[in-house]
Amino acid sequence: MAPPGFWDRPEVIEALAARDMGAVVRNFRKWTGASQTDISVLVGIPQPHVSELERGIQHVAAMSLFERFAEGLGIPRRLLGLADQSSGEPQATAATDRQAADSQHGWLRTRRMLNKHRSELTQLAASLYPSSVQLASTGILAPRDWLPERPIDLSSIKLGLGDTPLPAVNGRQAETRPVRPLVSAGRHYETYHRAMRDLDRPRLFENRVCYRLLEVNWPEVRLTLDHMRYFDMIDVGEALAHELALAAIDREGNVRADRSSWAALPFRRLVQDPFDLKTYPLLLSISTLTIRRSRAGTTFLLLRRGVDQVAIAGGMLSVMPTGVFQPASILPAPHSPDFDLWRNMMREYSEEFLGNPEHDGSGDPINYGNEEPFRSLDAARSAGQVRVYCLGAGIDSLNYVGDIFTVAVFEAEVFDEIFNGLVELNEEGTVASSAQGREHFTFDGSTIDDLLTAEAMAPSGAACLYLAWQHRASVLD
Repeated sequence: MAPPGFWDRPEVIEALAARDMGAVVRNFRKWTGASQTDISVLVGIPQPHVSELERGIQHVAAMSLFERFAEGLGIPRRLLGLADQSSGEPQATAATDRQAADSQHGWLRTRRMLNKHRSELTQLAASLYPSSVQLASTGILAPRDWLPERPIDLSSIKLGLGDTPLPAVNGRQAETRPVRPLVSAGRHYETYHRAMRDLDRPRLFENRVCYRLLEVNWPEVRLTLDHMRYFDMIDVGEALAHELALAAIDREGNVRADRSSWAALPFRRLVQDPFDLKTYPLLLSISTLTIRRSRAGTTFLLLRRGVDQVAIAGGMLSVMPTGVFQPASILPAPHSPDFDLWRNMMREYSEEFLGNPEHDGSGDPINYGNEEPFRSLDAARSAGQVRVYCLGAGIDSLNYVGDIFTVAVFEAEVFDEIFNGLVELNEEGTVASSAQGREHFTFDGSTIDDLLTAEAMAPSGAACLYLAWQHRASVLD
């Protein structure tokens, strides 16, 4: 952070008065020793953008970006002409303190009910939308043109970076006030993620730079993306989920379908069309059904996501690996080696299957050609011992998180060699078994039907299972 007196320096005051964030960045780096990457992480914008600001190639104009700089660097808001968030608060009294405490207690109760009933609420959310965009009973929304007629080899997909204005809906709208508790007398939390941070923080909760989905174009086999921050998704998606829980769950903790309707969901009405991807930030994750194929049979693994470990889908079964599409190290895009679906999947294999440390975006770039398990995974895929397909894309109906659904088919020998150190526990949960002795699930119709009908499956995992079984002939060919 800035040293004492930094914000009072004449050159800094002058830069802030002119809203010259490039000059602010130059002075901040000079007096703190921070790198462009440090500022990128603090503010939540890609490092190349920080570089362009510092060199005067780009300039900040959007109010939301000034807010990000103020929050990330600790800039006194008045120096940027931003309203003081603490101004106008009534003097605290015992009564007002109790009001804030009661508000937070009620928020936390609803949050816990949301997590307890996430599977039911997902189905309820899906029912609000036309059946034409519901992917069976998975809880995923997907228009027809987001689901290719046959699996697409992952290597065929082209990625592009778009340049779109910041979304109009960011979770700070008045419609979210009922799901943002009081932080103090008369003042609500500014964002949903801040309430989560203070009142219900999961162990994995970092505001990392991520990729935002802008367009799915399967005829041209192309995905268009932009950048966003992880908390952008929390502020919109978890606010949507909380709003539905608040409306649908009664005092006894029961989910009541008759209590939820569009009329009772003002924030969801604000982002009513989940496929209008310029309106709100749609975080993109990659969910992968991993199949081990041998003469003895075809099996797959699932993960039971830890309730206290992850921000969403805690307690639910999911395919593994599943992870947010994001850089492992902040480098200029699209030339970053991390701007690649397969490499993102490999990092998740390293973390979820082998328990290796997470590549959190602050370290050195990964040498995919020489480091393990990336080198072995690449070699196996090149040799045809691992085949990876994309099955389509969709959006979680409850919290508007985007997903690319994939399946990776491993020949047993290479699976057993690469994942010889398969863990039972990882940072996100516990590897699930179909029976005692850590037996993998059998890839057959009855097993998949049981999982989709009798288990609390994460929507993205349910979609992977459903689509993989629909395309089993092509996937296992």
